[in-house]
Amino acid sequence: MHGWLAFLLGAFIVIGVVLLFEAAYGVAIFGFDVQVLEAIAIVLFVVAGIAAWLLYSAIKAQYIRVKTGKEALIGATGTTTTDLKPTGEVRVNGEFWQATTKDAQISTGQTVQVVGMKGMFLIVKPAEEKA
Repeated sequence: MHGWLAFLLGAFIVIGVVLLFEAAYGVAIFGFDVQVLEAIAIVLFVVAGIAAWLLYSAIKAQYIRVKTGKEALIGATGTTTTDLKPTGEVRVNGEFWQATTKDAQISTGQTVQVVGMKGMFLIVKPAEEKA
């Protein structure tokens, strides 16, 4: 798909430039008036701009990091919904999870950071406050 998009982008730009040069020198091809050639060239440049944006978005999408499963949870922050002594419940990314802490007790409402996962239990620690 990217190859075809790049080809169309290049073709539209080349055709648009050729039409603009012909319009600038007053050459009318296929009996079209100079203003019509200019309008067609402008439309081709707009379509080429849209194709360039689509190509950029498609290529950028290939390099986005996976944001599901264990990879998305580790490093995320959440809030405790129950006391963790050492197990309880936390809310991370809008979901409720059973969690355990290696530290001492963490009270309800505190911000925690996920440092690991064991089965369906999150391993959390108190989040460090940013200055």
